Amino acid sequence: MIDDDVELAELMRDVLKNYSIELHAVHSPGEGFAALEANKYDLVLLDVMLPEVNGLQMCSKIRYSNAPYKDVSIIILTARTELTDMVVGLETGADDYVKKPFEPRELVARINAILRRTRAPELAAAQPQVDEAPIASAKSGVCCEIVLEGDVLQIETERAQVRMNGQKLETTSMEFELIAALAQRPGEILNRDDLLGEVHGTNVIYTRSIDALIYRLRTKIKEAGAEVDFIRTVRGRGYSLVGQVRQSISA
Repeated sequence: MIDDDVELAELMRDVLKNYSIELHAVHSPGEGFAALEANKYDLVLLDVMLPEVNGLQMCSKIRYSNAPYKDVSIIILTARTELTDMVVGLETGADDYVKKPFEPRELVARINAILRRTRAPELAAAQPQVDEAPIASAKSGVCCEIVLEGDVLQIETERAQVRMNGQKLETTSMEFELIAALAQRPGEILNRDDLLGEVHGTNVIYTRSIDALIYRLRTKIKEAGAEVDFIRTVRGRGYSLVGQVRQSISA
């Protein structure tokens, strides 16, 4: 946890301990970067109102660095209620945000939801291999494979992964939920309200947040070498995942 409110950090350490979550708290951006360099964390709770560098700037520095910690999950903690600040938090690479003051149980639920998704690949890899399993199961985790002008987009639900022409994309949990929701109904136009329910399961975030997530997904797909745009914007209606569905199975 990176928050200059020492009392809050101490309180959250005690609260989270009751849920078997170990919290390491620091109170400035400098201490935060030092802790990230020295330790491997599952998740960062990052306050927006920090001295020296605000939390949104720090989130961007973490996410777009070349450091080993660049893919750590991030939950923004903010007392701000303006929609723009919340959307910017998502645009800078946060997985989720929680508004202060918050109920500890809400924070715990958000933490656990993210950890379940980020640990899914580790849990899958840890499963014992069964000799009788068919060799052809190499694509058993692929719920959707879409081809568009030679480019191939794969969404693997078991491992919570997205691949573009075989290259794994580093997606946040919310980005994965969004593209997985689109992949469940390829070719259909889904409006922002529909996607909100699929992505977050709650109406706490706002429809404009979907636009920020779409922008990030498009950027990552393009950076992975795609020559085409798999996500189509239908003005006034929503978004659609386009292309020829070559494989669509239950993972």
